[in-house]
Amino acid sequence: MRKFHVFLALAMISATVMFSSCGKDDEEAQPPVLNFKGGAGYVAEDVTVPAGSEFKVGINAAPNATSGEKLERFLITRTFNNIPTTVLDSTMNSTNINLDIYFTARTEVGTERLYFELTDKNGEKSSLELNITTELSAGEITTYQAVLLGGQNNNGTGSFFVSLDGSVLKQDEATANQSKVDFLYFFGTTNQATIAAPNDDQALIAWNNLFNSWTTKNATKFRKTTGVNWANVTNDAVIVQEVAGANDTRANLLAVNDIIAFENASTSANAGKKGLFKILEITGTTGADRAIKIEVKIQK
Repeated sequence: MRKFHVFLALAMISATVMFSSCGKDDEEAQPPVLNFKGGAGYVAEDVTVPAGSEFKVGINAAPNATSGEKLERFLITRTFNNIPTTVLDSTMNSTNINLDIYFTARTEVGTERLYFELTDKNGEKSSLELNITTELSAGEITTYQAVLLGGQNNNGTGSFFVSLDGSVLKQDEATANQSKVDFLYFFGTTNQATIAAPNDDQALIAWNNLFNSWTTKNATKFRKTTGVNWANVTNDAVIVQEVAGANDTRANLLAVNDIIAFENASTSANAGKKGLFKILEITGTTGADRAIKIEVKIQK
């Protein structure tokens, strides 16, 4: 008799568990309403935008029509290179959301995921996501072909380059137009063929302390590049990419076909412009005839 009672009790518990479980599984989810705004000026689907540009996302949200549960939490995250960053995590007690959010695209090239999650008072959730792909902007460039720069002892050829108009100045002209001089040429025993900024310490020595008297010494920055296809540099997209990380005051030990990225100083008459130059020729064997010929591509 005891066995029967135990079996009957277990059977009743199992039946109760099975009944309750079936009842819960049969309940339909009642998530809140979450939508992107559409129309002109809004990003509502995956998109490619210029790096560092601004874009707008609009959000409309409301309670589920059946449950009527108020909105309790709104979460926005941005994920780039598998690293999530919380943009917004807001609690509320609301019956609707009407929101315009302005984002600044990443300056790096790549794809970022924007994730939007809405939770109501009943714990029900809705979510949306967007993939924002950034690309380098492509601005116009100016090309200066066959620019000849003389060495520090070459009195017949100017040595100082002006990126504003592609002109080359001799020493007296450069001293009278210091803010225009973005870089210069010298040939040294150790540095060999070198293009440098007016603030470079080795240029100072090569030019016999000339720049000590200058009140404006543009701190142009340089970086040697690799793998640049010169013929494909038809806008500033490659230039911007290659200038990143430029931090040298000179590009030395230059050889024909070297391509150097540079960025002008804020004090320059052509302030902040980025460019590339390619070494076309290095000539001369004595101070009086040393020279270098370059081609320059620079942002307009």
